[in-house]
Amino acid sequence: MSESRDLILAGVDGTDGGLAAARYAATEAARAGVALHLVYVVDPYAPPLPTWPPAPRDPDSRMGKLGRAILAEAEDAVADSGAVVSTYLLLGRPASVLVKAAAKARLLVLGDQRRSMFDRLITSSILGPVAAHSAVPMVVVPSAWSGEDGPRNIVVGVQDATTSVALVRRGLEVAAARGARLRLLHAWHTFGAYQDYLTVGSEERAWTDRAERELTATLEAARSTSDPSTARVDARIEVVHAQAAYALVDASRHAGLLILGRGRHLLGLGQLGGTSRAVLRESSCPVEINTHVAPAFEGGAGAAEATVGLGTTADEPALSGRP
Repeated sequence: MSESRDLILAGVDGTDGGLAAARYAATEAARAGVALHLVYVVDPYAPPLPTWPPAPRDPDSRMGKLGRAILAEAEDAVADSGAVVSTYLLLGRPASVLVKAAAKARLLVLGDQRRSMFDRLITSSILGPVAAHSAVPMVVVPSAWSGEDGPRNIVVGVQDATTSVALVRRGLEVAAARGARLRLLHAWHTFGAYQDYLTVGSEERAWTDRAERELTATLEAARSTSDPSTARVDARIEVVHAQAAYALVDASRHAGLLILGRGRHLLGLGQLGGTSRAVLRESSCPVEINTHVAPAFEGGAGAAEATVGLGTTADEPALSGRP
């Protein structure tokens, strides 16, 4: 695989979610004029059928052949996108392999195959681990997403406006590239006994006014350091009193992309909080987990919870690659 960051990487797995990810990634690659790499990861420790042995390091194994068939299907699905496509069959733990491969890309795209709660309890997903550790922005595309309705709002969830200039700048750049509007969304929610105190009289208005001032300053700072094309973006600020996940999921119904920051652990490691996990699971539109974030825990400290905007090694060689 190329060492250049002038590429977008999409992981496919034979599901509708994987195909949705491939289509989204192809559209973005064509828009940016960069290459698209489609990747399927063979997990040698998790054979798809009990009668299949663990995958050997042989591209002609049954699991290797299955992977190449899945890659061919995804490549056919994006044949008319205008993107230059390469396919790669990799071996190893999927989450680790994808994180390592994505380090060479500008964007990682994965699909979300919606499952019942029972399915989620007995099976695991790689979305959380990959989103928490990816060195580059990661987009999760719902399996039902088509993106055929034209430009929609780009929504950026902002927890702490004063440390979110880079996150807002990313929103401006995406909105400018797509000819879309930008919506900066901040939600705040209070805990238990503080609910009545902070929502009566002037307290709620004071909280909202302060948040709007901070978001306005952040927006101006982001514009001043962005490409001149972002000056034409119609940006709106919205502060709502609601639980963060509910506000974000509701906003996703009218958005073309929802951008969240990723929280950091005190030790500097990636962290994907409960709000972001819920949004990834329930969002109606693609969700980007971005690395441009403040070093804060989800929910922060104190009585008020302003949680919108948080999201918080592979050593095996490629089995095959096809440019």
